[in-house]
Amino acid sequence: MTAVGASRESADYDLVVVGAGFAGLACARRAAARGLSVLVLERQSEPGERIHTTGILVKEAWEEWAAPASLVRRIQRVRVYDPNHRFVELERDSYFFMATDTAGLLRHLVDETRRSGAEIRFGAPWEGVTSMEAPGATRGSLRGSMPLTLAGSGAAAGVTCRFLVGADGARSKVAESFGLDRNRRLLKGVEWEYEPRDGDGDCLHCFIDPECAPGYIGWVVPGVGATQVGLALHRDRRADLHRFSEKIDGLFGLSGRRVLEKRGGVIPIGGLLRNFHADRVMLVGDAAGMVSPLTAGGIHQAYRFGKLAADAIADHLGGGGPDSSGGADAGGPRSGAPHPGDVVRRAYPNHALKRAARWGFDRLPVARALQAGILSWNLFRGLAETVFFDRGR
Repeated sequence: MTAVGASRESADYDLVVVGAGFAGLACARRAAARGLSVLVLERQSEPGERIHTTGILVKEAWEEWAAPASLVRRIQRVRVYDPNHRFVELERDSYFFMATDTAGLLRHLVDETRRSGAEIRFGAPWEGVTSMEAPGATRGSLRGSMPLTLAGSGAAAGVTCRFLVGADGARSKVAESFGLDRNRRLLKGVEWEYEPRDGDGDCLHCFIDPECAPGYIGWVVPGVGATQVGLALHRDRRADLHRFSEKIDGLFGLSGRRVLEKRGGVIPIGGLLRNFHADRVMLVGDAAGMVSPLTAGGIHQAYRFGKLAADAIADHLGGGGPDSSGGADAGGPRSGAPHPGDVVRRAYPNHALKRAARWGFDRLPVARALQAGILSWNLFRGLAETVFFDRGR
């Protein structure tokens, strides 16, 4: 479908992005590079004020948007443990992960996004839009020649834009405002950062533990200035990170260390939402369910599809760039340009195998099968290597 958008002359910004996380910043940076005027709104008062992610970058995410060496720690091996703490060790020569100083990384991304020309306002929560419906339009419709006008009494009140992106997390307020689909299948994640210790090694440690992490895994990450210990599990189950820390204390000696920070959040695992866009609005990142249904990894998807969304929006609005003959000043949407949401949907991977594997992990006794020898360690190693290293684009 093709939207009928407002001309640039009647709007303060071509694009408003709600949320200064990984997806929102990737989208804003790319859109600004394409010549659009961009405003990012973030409810937190500063970058990384409250962290809701482990912040691990897979190789593909690093290749999308690298970060300074001081903010990352390269990890090339993975150990996957069964409930008895037997493990398989996985490594692939060309593959790696990056543990990050996540707050520092977000500050870096904000700086780079601002240097691209985007404006970012912190302490600016989403408060909805005022009604800008055309005569005869159904409730919630965005069609018409007028720009969207943001509601509320805060820093964003009265701002107008030609297109809006909701990158405001798994429980998106933008989705709620526009009647878009919302994430229903969620994992609950909790993580403590402990004082680091040299003996933590250079592996990403993953634990299959149906007692402490039903539905997903526990982990230990030798990170940047801290050792990250966490759990992700079904959201209706109690997260007992103290119990998990006790169970792995013999491996890592956590009981003698100080906890530096605690964090938590929810992780969507239902896949890309069916209705994640409307006439002049779309969701990206966790808000749209752009997370692997199996690994629950989302930063690579956030970077990749945040940038793709920005390109599609620029094309849709007639935005220019170094490789484009058009320009944002050319007026309304380019004739025949598809809706940005349709562009993203066509490019988004099907994840059928990962959804099937998620179904199996949720319903089949993987841990008990390992313990009983029903699932061989060679087969388990092959499955684990596929999960950690074979990431379809």
